[in-house]
Amino acid sequence: MTNDVRFGWIGETRRIALHTLLAAQVDDWAREWWVGAVDGDIEVSAVEKEVGHDKRNMPLLSSNEAGSLALYLGAKDFDAVGRFLVSTTSDADVELAQRIGEEALIDLATRIQRRAGSNKASRLVRESTPLALEHARLGAFSVTAAIGRLQFEVVIDRRMADRLVPPMASDAHGLVPRHAAIQQAPLRVVALMDFGSVDLAHLSDLSVGEILVGDRKLDEALQIHLQGHGAIATGYLRRSGEQRAVMLDGVNQQEKQQP
Repeated sequence: MTNDVRFGWIGETRRIALHTLLAAQVDDWAREWWVGAVDGDIEVSAVEKEVGHDKRNMPLLSSNEAGSLALYLGAKDFDAVGRFLVSTTSDADVELAQRIGEEALIDLATRIQRRAGSNKASRLVRESTPLALEHARLGAFSVTAAIGRLQFEVVIDRRMADRLVPPMASDAHGLVPRHAAIQQAPLRVVALMDFGSVDLAHLSDLSVGEILVGDRKLDEALQIHLQGHGAIATGYLRRSGEQRAVMLDGVNQQEKQQP
């Protein structure tokens, strides 16, 4: 299932280039298909953080030798897209609006794939999202397009990204330290407070507003756990503005010495 998946984030320089390229493709497409296109009504922004998509609304997928792309329309269908593009609400134009919506979205996919070097005709099929288009850590890149009140997301996989903006060959001097390469990766940190013991009698017939008192003192340290690494330090709960903070008191030397 993952034999063709390229692992690894796309670098910031290439992300900027991909954003610029996809924004230009979407902008040109919108101005040709949308009868209400005016300056300032078309915005394309890069998606910086992964957001979960509603599993009930599968994306439109298109794949060929240049790679794969997905169009996330949410609950909108071809008819809704077509009606927006031609600015109509008449029920008499259902078939026309549906055909226009489908042809317009196929044209958008074709433009991007052609830019990636593929001349094959595009097909759009509603399917579940493959891994290569689901996670940035596997090389997926996405942008959100806002065309008037029509919003949708365009996602490409690593294979298509490499064809749109080929990675530059690098030598040893172009490598960065491991710390610098992974310092932006998010990890979950949990500060655990040992509440201590309470009598079983205190736990019966609990109600909102009651106070439980443990046998631990307020000045005892918290255990700081890092996702995937267990307890790495001890510390004390503090406040930084409106956010929680922890002042480290000690480091788990065993965790610190692991490579």
